Amino acid sequence: ADNERQRINATRRRSRSSDSFVVFAVLTLFISITNVMRHHAAHDEDVAALAAKSFARAHFRNSTSDDPRGVGRVKIPTKVAKKGVGEHEVARLLCAKYGQPSDEAASEMIYWEDIPSDSEYRSPFHPNIEGGEEEKFVTFEPDHGGWNNIRMAMETVLVMAHAMGRTLVLPPEQGMYLLHKRDNEQKATFSFSDFFHLESIAAEHAGFKVITMEEFLKKEGMGGKLKDQKSGEVVKPPSSLFKKEGKVITGSPLAVYLRQVGKVPIWDPSKCIAGIPRSPDPKDAEEMQNTLDDIVSEKHGPKPTPDDFVNKPTPVNASVIDRMGESLGERKELCLYTTDLHKAHHIHFQVVKTKEYRTRLLTHFYSFIFFQDWQQDLYYKRFVRDHVRYLDEIFCAGARIVQAVRERARKNNPNNPDGLYDSFHVRRGDFQYKKVKVDADVLYKQSKDELTEGATLYIATDERKKEFFKPLADHYDVTYLDDYMHLIKGLNTNYYGMLDQLVASKGRIFFGTFFSTLSGYINRVRGYHVDKNRLPGHENGTIPSYYFVPEDRKYQMVEYRPVKLPLYMREFPTSWRGIDHGIEEIHKKG
Repeated sequence: ADNERQRINATRRRSRSSDSFVVFAVLTLFISITNVMRHHAAHDEDVAALAAKSFARAHFRNSTSDDPRGVGRVKIPTKVAKKGVGEHEVARLLCAKYGQPSDEAASEMIYWEDIPSDSEYRSPFHPNIEGGEEEKFVTFEPDHGGWNNIRMAMETVLVMAHAMGRTLVLPPEQGMYLLHKRDNEQKATFSFSDFFHLESIAAEHAGFKVITMEEFLKKEGMGGKLKDQKSGEVVKPPSSLFKKEGKVITGSPLAVYLRQVGKVPIWDPSKCIAGIPRSPDPKDAEEMQNTLDDIVSEKHGPKPTPDDFVNKPTPVNASVIDRMGESLGERKELCLYTTDLHKAHHIHFQVVKTKEYRTRLLTHFYSFIFFQDWQQDLYYKRFVRDHVRYLDEIFCAGARIVQAVRERARKNNPNNPDGLYDSFHVRRGDFQYKKVKVDADVLYKQSKDELTEGATLYIATDERKKEFFKPLADHYDVTYLDDYMHLIKGLNTNYYGMLDQLVASKGRIFFGTFFSTLSGYINRVRGYHVDKNRLPGHENGTIPSYYFVPEDRKYQMVEYRPVKLPLYMREFPTSWRGIDHGIEEIHKKG
């Protein structure tokens, strides 16, 4: 009986094995025929596209992801894709073109996010051009100060152009203060596209468009669409504004013409906040003005002061009156984007200082522009973080130096496997704030409690005489940008200040120069990193950064501090704190 059972079981196993083989053979034949049919039915490029989609599905989130932002999703916008394979995407950092470092090594520099759904957002003021609505424009005069002052004003105008639904007109290429080195006949006149991926930003965003001044003057000016703001008569750009090759000249003649034909808001960031209503409905603008009046008249209680918000940040989704109360700082006025102003074909922001008013945009965009809708406020803070960043060439050069400084720190201390280093920014040169230009022994005294004796210290500075730093070199392994020239051969030397910012931003502890907008931007980048990686302090937007002097300002970055005059003196955590909150809400509205 036992032998019979064994024979039957063996027969069943052979039968199952045979059946499995038949099923496998049939499935293999079916799949092979299907693949052959699909390959012959499709063009080669279609097969490549299918393969790319299959790879993306396997390795990245798709549009049905639980994350409403689609963070991390690979998306080539239509307008970019048309430009050809290899077109730059702002969300990526591509260093292969520049030799080093590897994308993996460079990834530590990335503080921005890839949020494809943000690219579809359009301001409520954006015109329906396809439906016959008029395209409107913003022009501006670059700030007359140093690079970081110029950058701040540009960011402010860029955000206003997007929020107002207007096409941004870039100033013509020109010289910029302190960015005029002509080493080896290198480029020494610049447009903003020489620093930022503006064309890619425009290509990747449905609600943002940018054109050159040449395009604007030829299309709108020579087309008879620009009119004298007083007489209403058409004023075409004079031929004296154009060079022989058709490029636009820079300087006073262009500024005079743009002021003549553009609506010029008299907005002073030290006196008012720029109010952007939630929609073109006049009732929203009226509501914003009423809110401001209630705060200033103290209808609901005393007007808040900046001290009221120290370590007590207003929630990012708080009511309009609460958010406005903190954003005002010491200011009492609202520069409102009204219905009448929205009707203007062309708005121009000038740089003027008179006895009556001052219109210089020496301000951070977030400390001047106030959005009635909190979701729009956070959207524009993300927009600048994720897209208005330096070119890959600059970031990749910075990544090479960071990698080298980390290797130096490891050799300096074998017990430092992560290559941690500290960083300073010491502004000297022509800096106008004499009280913060102190000797190196003061720098050491003010920072020694936060630093580690003997540690590697990267110093970003415009001080050319390095013996000035001997009191620091006696205690630390001091290193400078000059030590890494071999890693940045061929890079335009006018980018060196930006490199210093990026390398210093990666320091474990950072000490900066108060009133310096270069130090300020280092802290904003550090804030972006802290918020992205949810590092200690991210809840309130605090970061491990300090200031040498004045002594009462030393600890301001390790506390939550609200916007306060003068706006340019430092950056504020409201620019990076919690700005990814509520992404899904704004897109549900859109």
